Amino acid sequence: MFRLAWRNLLRTPGRSLTTLGVVALVVFLSLLFLSVYAGAFDAFLRLLLERTGHLVVRVEGYREKEDLEGLAFTPPPLDLPPGATLEGALEGAALLIAGERSRAVSLTGLEPEAFRREKRALSAGRLPEAPGEALLGEALARALRVGLGDEVVAYAPGGLGLGVYPFRVVGLLDLPETQLEARTLLVPLEDAQLLLAPGRVTLLRVWLPGVGLYEMAPLEALKGELSPRLPGLSVETWLEANPLYAALLPLYDVVMGVYVGIFFALAGLILLNALYLSLVERIREFGLLAALGLTGRRVMALVLWESLLLVGVGAGVGLLLGLGVHLTLADGFRLPLPQALLEQYREFGLPEVLYGRLSPKDLLLTLGYAVGVAVLAALWPAYLASRLEPVEAMRYVP
Repeated sequence: MFRLAWRNLLRTPGRSLTTLGVVALVVFLSLLFLSVYAGAFDAFLRLLLERTGHLVVRVEGYREKEDLEGLAFTPPPLDLPPGATLEGALEGAALLIAGERSRAVSLTGLEPEAFRREKRALSAGRLPEAPGEALLGEALARALRVGLGDEVVAYAPGGLGLGVYPFRVVGLLDLPETQLEARTLLVPLEDAQLLLAPGRVTLLRVWLPGVGLYEMAPLEALKGELSPRLPGLSVETWLEANPLYAALLPLYDVVMGVYVGIFFALAGLILLNALYLSLVERIREFGLLAALGLTGRRVMALVLWESLLLVGVGAGVGLLLGLGVHLTLADGFRLPLPQALLEQYREFGLPEVLYGRLSPKDLLLTLGYAVGVAVLAALWPAYLASRLEPVEAMRYVP
């Protein structure tokens, strides 16, 4: 049956090569799409992880609390693995004053390493290097009509600190959202503590060395060790600290499956057309085979074998081409986007160089769709071929 199916395909080389090429192209494009999309998705999650930390420590019930006194806490000693990095931050509200102008701002006190992560968003000036220096969002600076070197005063009465603190603007930030840019004020952590809450922070971030992007077991293990030792505080993994993205992550496989399914649905229609045309051209031949004793089940098997051979060879060619391109993408690539889109891309802090990723699950998804399309596209032509009456089929004139 296999040899007969192969011979039948070789009888119409033009149609067979066209169909094979379409299948190869769909497999190739599917692997290319999965590799590029996974690389972009990984880049976004790495940025999120970089800003959040592997673990985040806050006061319990912080989402329901609004006052700084209930959110701030004294950093406790943490027993962390060797090589782990710990950073504190203090977030609070303040009124920023420049001459006769003022704006409500979200003030964040950061440690030096955290400032270095903001360098990608720096559009003018430099990072703070001494007490009393600050970074402002560009929109906030325009609203206050201040520039580099100008002095502003942060006013936060009713807190635990001084309540008033002067800063000199040393840098401006170009952020992806104008509203965020219009209320962003970043200052050294020590200055924020003097202004708002001496010796306190509103969160601690922990980074662990050698932990992969999707490795959650080490994080859960360390979280389990730390939580009992931190009464009144909450320890969360980076996904738990970002519940929106945690909810979207399980949908990634579903979305990829739908997109790849659309590719293969189009390929299935072309394959169905090729098999049906082949059936019409060989009605007399199928009638002769039935007259010679070939059962309807074996006729169906013959058509299925033809479909599987076409898709199998096409999928193999597409797989080789797709893996070849993926190996190049895995070494790094830049998205071929217009300059305007690249500017927006940079504003979000995403890297310009991405790295393609294909998992065994992606390969199985693609090959599974290929086999499924081969079977489904052949069912109707195979059924029609198996139902042909030998006498009527041999009398058929196309």
